[in-house]
Amino acid sequence: MAKAKAEQNLALWDQVKTTDKDFTRTAHFDGRDVTSINGMYMIQRATEMFGPLGKGWGFDVLVDRFDQGAPILDKSGQVVIGHEQMHTMQIKLWYLHGGARRSITQFGHTPYVQKTKWGISTDFDAVKKSLTDAIKKCLSLLGFSADVYLGMFEDAIYLEGLALKKRLDEAGDTDTVMDEAKGEFKDWLNRQISALDRCPTPQALELMRKKIVETARAKAMVVKINPDNIEARINEASAARLTALTNPEE
Repeated sequence: MAKAKAEQNLALWDQVKTTDKDFTRTAHFDGRDVTSINGMYMIQRATEMFGPLGKGWGFDVLVDRFDQGAPILDKSGQVVIGHEQMHTMQIKLWYLHGGARRSITQFGHTPYVQKTKWGISTDFDAVKKSLTDAIKKCLSLLGFSADVYLGMFEDAIYLEGLALKKRLDEAGDTDTVMDEAKGEFKDWLNRQISALDRCPTPQALELMRKKIVETARAKAMVVKINPDNIEARINEASAARLTALTNPEE
């Protein structure tokens, strides 16, 4: 009963949680990789689910303001010549779902005036960017592009799965594409197992075995191969190498 209720509650989420990688961009920011989603892509997805903007869904602007930020100093660092400014917008996004009108409230923010290493800059698209930011945040709370917000785009194996799904969706012969993917996986697995034979110590062998098993199980599920069988094959190869290391005379 609880499982059925959970599935019902997540019905919309599960329909919109997956993001097409072609509409994302990853940039290195503040020491880490950050994935951003194209705003028009999320609007397109909302239109697919609810209908045209203004009819099946839309938004009302509740707050539209500029907030004063940190002081901007002159070259001497002693005199305040201005302040950075942040644009803030709050919207109420409404949508029709299940025969009822529902809504979500969220904020969007964009630096308007800020000091950079090149000097003081002004972003005249700040209002537009804040609106897009607020729309994306509202939609994310419904599950739109949840895989990005959950950090799954940082998982290389998850991205492999997305790429394979796209290949299958675009293929005229899905069996051929899947066979190719399975062949690629088997080639990868053979290389990993060969690496086990070069481990110099039992400790290094066990560390490598665990890492290969973890990755191989995830990859096997992507290409619809039983991960238990794959793990058994890795363990067999690891056991053979361990015997060679501990009993070299055999």
